[in-house]
Amino acid sequence: MTVKKFIVVLFLVLTTTSAQAAFLPELSTEDIIATDHFSNNLWGLHDKLKESYGLSFEIVYLQDMFWNTHGGIKTHDSGEYPRLMGLYLELDTGKAGLWKNGTFFLSFEHHSGHSPTGRNVGDWQILDNIDADRFNQVSEFWYKHTFFDEKLWIKLGKMEANADFSYIETGIEFINSSAGLIPTVPIPSYPDQAWGAAIGIEPVSWFGCKVGMYQGEIDGSRSVGHTIDQLRGPMLIVEPSFKYTLGELPGSVNVGAWWNGRNFEAFHKYPTHHETHGKAWGLYGFWEQLLWKEDSASAEDKQGIGLFAQYGWAPKDRFEVEDYVGGGLRWQGAVPTRNDDVLGLGAFNVYFSDRAGLKEHSETAAELFYKAQLTGWLAVQPDMQYITNPGGNISKNALVVGGRVEFVF
Repeated sequence: MTVKKFIVVLFLVLTTTSAQAAFLPELSTEDIIATDHFSNNLWGLHDKLKESYGLSFEIVYLQDMFWNTHGGIKTHDSGEYPRLMGLYLELDTGKAGLWKNGTFFLSFEHHSGHSPTGRNVGDWQILDNIDADRFNQVSEFWYKHTFFDEKLWIKLGKMEANADFSYIETGIEFINSSAGLIPTVPIPSYPDQAWGAAIGIEPVSWFGCKVGMYQGEIDGSRSVGHTIDQLRGPMLIVEPSFKYTLGELPGSVNVGAWWNGRNFEAFHKYPTHHETHGKAWGLYGFWEQLLWKEDSASAEDKQGIGLFAQYGWAPKDRFEVEDYVGGGLRWQGAVPTRNDDVLGLGAFNVYFSDRAGLKEHSETAAELFYKAQLTGWLAVQPDMQYITNPGGNISKNALVVGGRVEFVF
């Protein structure tokens, strides 16, 4: 998907719906600030398409800015500005007049800008979760069908596996990549989403389980042809989840296991000519708990304090990282009258394999951020991260400052 094609698709979406603008109500200034999508300010596109045709869309622009102020690889001329723009389309087949209980999803993404990790810091965990090489691509294209009042679902296509596995809702606003995806779990994820199939079942309110099978080669899986040519594995993953309430506050525990049949680099205690292993496996788990809620009687009130904790293990003879431990706190509404703002504090630790030949035993990234939701569609997020032993080979601890601007059309 080239930039030119992306612009053409976006133009068609907007022009085919703008003709209905005269029939849509005008929004007040209060509505403009509160609405979740900037497009509601213009023609009410988002709500009109969703209600009349079952089509939801979002155009999201993320602009990150980070400077390494101490340690790492370098601090001179250390500003980096990665950016990501995506068009995300979702079609409810029932509302579209087709069949019930189906969902089509399609996303186009464009990324540009340089890597703060690769050029300035050298950290293993990747301090910016939109960090990637420059690309224009169809990132996802899948169909999902639900059965028995959504107690069972099946999903097929090219997908972001992290949306279904190792997904930590409490950590979603953190910018460090480890908060959103346990780094010892090699599932196909941004920017290399892959083709596969997943199934989920939730027979009772307190228990569910998901199983996924994906292309095993997790790098460079951006096209159907490339996926078939580079087919390895496959990648198999299973994740049961258990939900509970502590008082009136919800919590959940997820555990998972994965197996991947692709070739992994071999790390040996003693010199050998055996360079790869033909498979690998691992375990992981995470816990999320709401600690406090401002209005416990209201299901719509999101203000409160949430906690999450993570763990991951992978075999040390085929992974640079053997263990991972991380976690954090998320506080929405920490500042009075700023009910939608989010304050976050987390720490993420990888423990390197003693066979990987790295100088240091571990790397720790501590992150502090404040996400100011200026309107429903515009947020500004100052962010600071302190990283010890970046990459396991850099002894100078790094201090990175910057943040993110998020715009939702």
